[in-house]
Amino acid sequence: MMVATPRTVPVTTEVLECTDAYVVAVWRRIMLLVWRGKATAAGIERSRELFGRWAAGHPGGAVFVVVLPRQDTGPPDEASRAAMQRAASSASRHLRGTATLVESEGFIAASVRSIMTRLYTKRAPNVFRTAAEVAAWAAALLGEPELTPAGVAEAIRVAREG
Repeated sequence: MMVATPRTVPVTTEVLECTDAYVVAVWRRIMLLVWRGKATAAGIERSRELFGRWAAGHPGGAVFVVVLPRQDTGPPDEASRAAMQRAASSASRHLRGTATLVESEGFIAASVRSIMTRLYTKRAPNVFRTAAEVAAWAAALLGEPELTPAGVAEAIRVAREG
């Protein structure tokens, strides 16, 4: 799907998989796992498979960003936490970094950010509140200034509509 954003080049976001529970989409060298509700171990495992195949086509590596729903964000269940830890400990050689976007506010959102930070065992925790923070992190990590806040926000919007 091609969508133009103000003051940027067109954003081409490709949806790789769309279910009732999640959407996996890619834009440039970013893979997005956008949850529509509660995270599931099956969705985490499936996104890990998709990342491995997709990222192999990016010799300079890619990043993986988990996007939690804006509302009703609760902590992951035990099976999902275990799947997240498996994914984090068996990362693809093409994985340059992993981040989580938690846009909601309040006590529950702060608790989720804290849990997500603890799940990053071998890498620095990258838990963000805005698409602009994700864009700055990814652009610096990948050396790709074209990863703009507007582009990341648009890619997330397209994935949410999946």
